[in-house]
Amino acid sequence: MKDRLSVTSITLLAFAVALMLGLSGCLFSPRTPDGPPDENEIPWETPVTTTIVLTNLKAALVGEGTANYMDCFSDDFCFHVDPQDSLDAGQEGEARYANWVATDEEQAVTGVFAAASEISISFTAFEAPDESQDETFRKDDYVLTIDWASGQHVNEQITYKGRATLHMRKTGSRWAIFEWVDRRTENPDDFETWGVVRGDHRN
Repeated sequence: MKDRLSVTSITLLAFAVALMLGLSGCLFSPRTPDGPPDENEIPWETPVTTTIVLTNLKAALVGEGTANYMDCFSDDFCFHVDPQDSLDAGQEGEARYANWVATDEEQAVTGVFAAASEISISFTAFEAPDESQDETFRKDDYVLTIDWASGQHVNEQITYKGRATLHMRKTGSRWAIFEWVDRRTENPDDFETWGVVRGDHRN
């Protein structure tokens, strides 16, 4: 009789332990980070500084993740190309660059991702931001390198250079870019800007 009770007690105890472990997995499982809804394998951090915005932007470009990329921009985002790039586009200049908003940015980067096989990007700080306010700006020189799998530069690796003035706004604790002013560097050395890439892929 004691043996039967002992076996029953052990069985019940084992069941209770298994049940508790199962519940603890639900109760104490880590919270999903507050970030873009997809492209989960692309590194992403909550953008509590303007530098993290650029870190997320770089990761999105390397990983070719549209949602992650667009998460770096505000809904009222606008882009301003270097005036010379617009002039160089001739009669197409206005159609390529005028009234550039967030939907244009999404269309352009989607087109780039479709045509590129590999992307790398680096930013070098030129003028630091003042993050004590809810709005600030920073200037960064960028070097963007794209291996093109299709399009006008198929099977070519092209490097683009420029200086971006990035106007950013903080909502809650999160920063996002609401205006991008693109300029050629002081010594462009015949490198086209990121603005040219954008214009080539605007629908």
